[in-house]
Amino acid sequence: MIATVTLNPAIDHTVYVERFVPCSLNRAADSEYSIGGKGINVSKVLAELGISSIALGFLGKNAGHISDELKEMGITPDFIEVPGNTRTNIKIIDRSNAASTEVNEPGPWITPEWLNELKERVLYWAERCEYITFSGSLPQGLNEDIYKELIQIAKEKGARTILDADGESLRKGLESAPYMIKPNIHELKNLVGHPLDDEREVMNVCNEIISSGIEVVIVSMGSKGSIYADSKGVYRAYPLELDVKSTVGAGDAMVAGFLYAVDRGFDGESTARFAAASSSCRIISDFKRIREFYERIRIERWQ
Repeated sequence: MIATVTLNPAIDHTVYVERFVPCSLNRAADSEYSIGGKGINVSKVLAELGISSIALGFLGKNAGHISDELKEMGITPDFIEVPGNTRTNIKIIDRSNAASTEVNEPGPWITPEWLNELKERVLYWAERCEYITFSGSLPQGLNEDIYKELIQIAKEKGARTILDADGESLRKGLESAPYMIKPNIHELKNLVGHPLDDEREVMNVCNEIISSGIEVVIVSMGSKGSIYADSKGVYRAYPLELDVKSTVGAGDAMVAGFLYAVDRGFDGESTARFAAASSSCRIISDFKRIREFYERIRIERWQ
């Protein structure tokens, strides 16, 4: 089984405009609401791929419907209900170029008591799941080392852990040597503290991270594709030319694609290909084309 942990879920309010103009009145061409947060997004894509999962985290008093929606998707919710409101994130999608502008709320305040209850649930599911993902931003009240703690708890019970975070929470989380990390290129630059203008430099950084005890690194690079690295090789996945609907959640789809592939015993090259194909399906909102994209993705072995 697979569990996903979303410490700071969200209600995503996505607004589509024909052309976004900052500091001006913009009229929406369309809008939609959906449940989100990086771990929840992973669970949703896993469901699209036919894999059930357990979704953990905190939900505020305005977000009871999130559990109901997840159940309808075949996802098992095991959230802790807390006072305060789950955040609403506003995403403005410019249809002229698929660019997105985001305004994210901070989320509810989490007390030590609620955190201890979450640790108990992570402990419970780590004994029953082969993989647990820890993804996204932190709600108020939690320290930057929380992912480090949770990864340690899960690893002690034998679960393989995946970390997709940013900033200091990523840096601290690496100290617990998760099984896999999935930074985007900007998060990786922040981690190493200098520009990574050459993709071969990205490969070298991935190899350094693997030498520290982390088994797999996937770096998503937006319109430039992705790099997959493990102890057996480094693979460069090139992007497909697609009519992009939205890039929101593309990195989360890559994590879900990775989980699907490793759960089925794919080798490194096939895993890199499937993760990239899953991300491609996300940006056009059509997972029926996953096999087609898997065949079309161009992969180069770099090492």
